[in-house]
Amino acid sequence: MQWQDVVISLAQIVAVFSLLPSILSKDKPALTTCVMNFVLVMIISTCLLSLGLWFSSITAYAIAFTWLILVVQKYRIDYRKTK
Repeated sequence: MQWQDVVISLAQIVAVFSLLPSILSKDKPALTTCVMNFVLVMIISTCLLSLGLWFSSITAYAIAFTWLILVVQKYRIDYRKTK
């Protein structure tokens, strides 16, 4: 295991926890922000996986999943407003 994998993983775990207030709050980031962050983190996750940084890749996918939750939440909020 490389030390960089551990450091990146720990930083990304903090990032997941920092997104939890947004998930639990009524206020959500803009839908385009959520979608773009989801896509970009998925790309980064795949790159980390290709480098063999397994823990970093897993925690990056966790960040992507939290952005995906925000995408769904924001879409549902916006969809209700159009009805």
